[in-house]
Amino acid sequence: MWLKAQPTELQWFLDAATTYWEKHLPPQEHHETIVVEAFHQDIRVTLRNLVFANAIRRIRPAHLVVLTGVEPDWRRTLWSGFDVDLVSRVALAFGAGDVLDVYDLVERHRKDPATAPTVAGRRLPMAAPLDETTLTGYADATYCRLAKLPRLPADHATRADHRRRRELGVGLSTVYETLFRAGPVAALVTSHVDYDQWGLAVESARRARVPVIHTQQTGCLKAYGLFPEHDSGTGTFRAELTRQIGEVFAERIWPRRAELHSAAELIAWRAKVNLGRPSWWRGGVTAAVDLSNPTERARLRSHVAARFGFDPARPVVAVFNHAVSDALGTNKELFPSLADWFADTAGYAARRTDAQWLFLDHPSQALYDSTGFFAATAAAHRRHRHLAFHPSTALSKNALWSLVDLGVTVRGSVSNELPAYGIPVIQAGHSEWSACGISTVVEDAGDYWRALDEAIAAAQRGELTVTEEQVRRARLWLWLYRSGSDLVTPLVPQWDVWPATHLLKSMGAAFRHIESDADPLYPAVERMWRNREPMLTRMPLTGGPPDEPAGTAPPAGVPLVGVEAVSPTATIEPPPAVPGADPALPTGAR
Repeated sequence: MWLKAQPTELQWFLDAATTYWEKHLPPQEHHETIVVEAFHQDIRVTLRNLVFANAIRRIRPAHLVVLTGVEPDWRRTLWSGFDVDLVSRVALAFGAGDVLDVYDLVERHRKDPATAPTVAGRRLPMAAPLDETTLTGYADATYCRLAKLPRLPADHATRADHRRRRELGVGLSTVYETLFRAGPVAALVTSHVDYDQWGLAVESARRARVPVIHTQQTGCLKAYGLFPEHDSGTGTFRAELTRQIGEVFAERIWPRRAELHSAAELIAWRAKVNLGRPSWWRGGVTAAVDLSNPTERARLRSHVAARFGFDPARPVVAVFNHAVSDALGTNKELFPSLADWFADTAGYAARRTDAQWLFLDHPSQALYDSTGFFAATAAAHRRHRHLAFHPSTALSKNALWSLVDLGVTVRGSVSNELPAYGIPVIQAGHSEWSACGISTVVEDAGDYWRALDEAIAAAQRGELTVTEEQVRRARLWLWLYRSGSDLVTPLVPQWDVWPATHLLKSMGAAFRHIESDADPLYPAVERMWRNREPMLTRMPLTGGPPDEPAGTAPPAGVPLVGVEAVSPTATIEPPPAVPGADPALPTGAR
């Protein structure tokens, strides 16, 4: 576990947490439970889950059950330092009534079918696992992730390691079905919704009509929620979330665009200069952009194009490879796998000599691929001079923004950031913001190829395929993601508060010295819980003045580009130093 703090600092933190939650949680009034997972090696992930669960317990007193454990494949691939005993100590300090080592329970049940979990002193009757189709889907996705494979091997069904993965999924599902079917469960709080150890719990919770809270690994405290009243049951957790986020955006954010304009422009400027997290798909100096006008962009474009053997006067399409083994099948995807999408797009690009193509790998490619997939795809197209394959870290944002006329991705964050600065994006899959009207989201493979045809033809004519509305929507999404839905509370330090000693000292100080009666955590969680909202927010997303009718100019002093002015790499100047002034948005066509 990534918690190499000094023993005295750790004990001081555990003592402070124990005292705080003993005094701030009401007595349990009934036998309801809240289930929290603690499978991640990073302590910051577990702490977010525990804090959110305890905020629910303030309004819904319940017995806290923490699930933890690690098995050899996860330990070998990612969790080399996982410490179950340390997880248990932290969970107990946060008021957990039971800490279950799920993998130990699965193994004991395999050896002795009479073995069953005990929760709140009650031995639960073992239930049957989920259906074969669901179990197979999670086994396949987890197998690819842990082996870092872009696709399932042709002989996977006969492989011993895949059979073991499948059997383990059956054991996990049996435990999860037992927990969620045996008694009243108020909520599942989880950091992930994919792969067998997390995803099968989410499946069981949804089928038992239990709310699922999905915390995020960024910002201070961010969380999404899927409540049974709003769960259509027709898609995956992520697909349901995409739909509900789109509804919130359409009903509560977009109508307030004039009111939120200044804040959205400030967030767009901060994202441009890499202030605050998350910041696109990598951090560091290469993530900052200081282009200020079209002249600067044109000069840099010529330089960057020469580096890659491109003609700066011809369209350049950038294709962003996603982490190819990451959470396969968890949202709507148009191709059998992320690898199929990338390889098929490269094949299409090879035939489209009327455009220039820049294929970029994922910055964490090595963590998701053990097969050399990106390099093999590049080698297969070595003879095509209008295609270039490069590591994403080989380009700064300055270089990339000066060069790209069209972005293409499947579900990565480039699909919400590039449009915010005037670069159109086509998505061959869905992400959480895909229903917010930011990028061109296609619904099937045929539409994908047609969208590429149309975008390339438009770029050749010098026409822009990103609209003023998409730019505004993208910037409002940046505000919602980085500000509106990022709750700042002293009980959860910002993600970048690290190393562990600093993190524990900060949280311990909050537990000991900051009074809870004005902590924004509790009313925010209660608002989300009572209203059954799909995301935690800093403030209610209702009320406020209605926005101007379509086509009406924004408020005086808040310039907004027109459609004809939105261009690839629409840039933002730093906010003026004059108090109360709004950040300006100078743009211009290439």
